[in-house]
Amino acid sequence: MLLLIIAFILIAFASPLRMVKYNLTYSNLPEAFDGYKILQITDFHCKEFGYQEEPLINMVKKAKPDIIVLTGDIVDEKHPIDNAVYLLEGLTKIAPVYYVTGNHEFVEGAPYQDFRYYCDKYGVEQLVNETTEIKKDGEKILISGLDFVSSTYNMKDKVGYADASYFNLLLYHDSSKFEFLSEYGYDLVLSGHGHGGLIRLPFLGGLIGTDYSLFPKYDYGEFHEKNSTMIASSGLGDARIPRWNNPRECVLIKLHKADN
Repeated sequence: MLLLIIAFILIAFASPLRMVKYNLTYSNLPEAFDGYKILQITDFHCKEFGYQEEPLINMVKKAKPDIIVLTGDIVDEKHPIDNAVYLLEGLTKIAPVYYVTGNHEFVEGAPYQDFRYYCDKYGVEQLVNETTEIKKDGEKILISGLDFVSSTYNMKDKVGYADASYFNLLLYHDSSKFEFLSEYGYDLVLSGHGHGGLIRLPFLGGLIGTDYSLFPKYDYGEFHEKNSTMIASSGLGDARIPRWNNPRECVLIKLHKADN
């Protein structure tokens, strides 16, 4: 029995790359977007997934997303930018890419300005406290990006409330702010930052928040507050505390139009 327990503990330190899928249904989704696929990558931290990120890029390509969203901490202060550049080059050949910052882009020594140069080079749309339209077959949805600088401070004057005339998607790095964000009426919020609680205990969920609090509320997965849904991804990269029972992931969200 002791050997089995030790084996379980050791195996749980493995964090293989996987694709996690969600199906979300909305009454206000335009007909043209029924079946629309959004692929989320977060907290990449310049992690290496094989030669020039090919395994990761191929996984994304196989999912056939309509758009790809990067929700922060794609680069950081501890790693060279090379893997992030390979990632951008590969992803932008698959689908349009949208990006918002995380906290690590702003840590001293992080190659954030260099990363922005490569975003421009490869045509990544950087959403810095702004909203843009995604159009399909004569219909549209709105996608907004909230920059991590100043966090959610004075959000009303940054991206403001969701436009109730449309389906609204919000990209913001920090899942712990979801209760506050839900006040603004966005249909879907995509976040990361918490790395799934770092250590995930069976039946109990994430153990440690990014502020080192225990059992963070919005640690991982699908959450609902008011009229908003949030997907909090455990992301791809590493933190100071090793992952345990917490695989690395990309997220694929498929939107569905509710039957009237």
